[in-house]
Amino acid sequence: MQRLTICALLLVLIVSCGKKSKDINADEAIETSDFIESFPLRELPIIFQQKDLKKIDSDSFFIKNTVVSTFLPDSIFKATFPRTKDVRFYRKGRFKAEESGETYLFLSAEKKDKKNIYLLCFDANNTFKASMILVEKNSNPGVLTEGGIDKRLTVIKTRNTQSRDGKAYYNKSAFVYNTEGLFTLILTESNEPVEEKTVFNPIDTLSRKDPLSGDYKQDKKNFVSIRDGGKAGKLLFFINIEKPGNGCDGSLRGDMVQVKPRVYHYNKADDHCLLEFSFSGKTVQVRELEACGNHRSVRCSFDGRFRK
Repeated sequence: MQRLTICALLLVLIVSCGKKSKDINADEAIETSDFIESFPLRELPIIFQQKDLKKIDSDSFFIKNTVVSTFLPDSIFKATFPRTKDVRFYRKGRFKAEESGETYLFLSAEKKDKKNIYLLCFDANNTFKASMILVEKNSNPGVLTEGGIDKRLTVIKTRNTQSRDGKAYYNKSAFVYNTEGLFTLILTESNEPVEEKTVFNPIDTLSRKDPLSGDYKQDKKNFVSIRDGGKAGKLLFFINIEKPGNGCDGSLRGDMVQVKPRVYHYNKADDHCLLEFSFSGKTVQVRELEACGNHRSVRCSFDGRFRK
């Protein structure tokens, strides 16, 4: 019996030694599963702070940007890193949710004085679904931020600041991953003073020769700007919503395409959001045909009627 046990253990050892994990940076074909499993396993909670961005990452967790681009869209990094060619990426961690099947990856991206830690989510079929920045490097010693996932799979981002007169302020946001493939905001807490902000319209100065182009408003913070799209059947838009005291705000800029007379749709390939713009006289009716929670808070929607 003892001899059988020893033989069984030797067989397991031989099989384990024969299974060699792939080098994620080698010039060979790799699957999405190889990419995911190359990230080191970690247990919840997983939290990253500003001080973690100052540390030098280990070369053993370096991952080539060509590999990252194979499995992740460049749009994830575009806001901070317009081009990922010279960005250095490092694998920070991995956690698999056993009940729901999705896998969360933590990836840092660094170039010169810029560095972010990203949260990436893959579904049970190893399909990339969503991402968000957890922590951004900043040089202001009066601002401390952190982000991560707690044991209930809630994504929490916190910002702590101190005013010149010594008052301490915080801003906390909580998100959950939902079945639509989005991180949805479910909670905000803050003791920061409310400041009146001017809404910047990024397409304000563009051409408005098309009969439908113009500004459609409810008020100065709830409006839809329409501008010429450069060719027939296409228009540019920017929509902004904000309901003070109701936890509602959001904005989205994009292209809309005509689907029938005086009806246009926003439907981008890498965005789950689907908006419909129906023009009638001097008004436009906006409807979310598919939820746009990635662009506005959970307590509201872009639905509404706006007058030119």
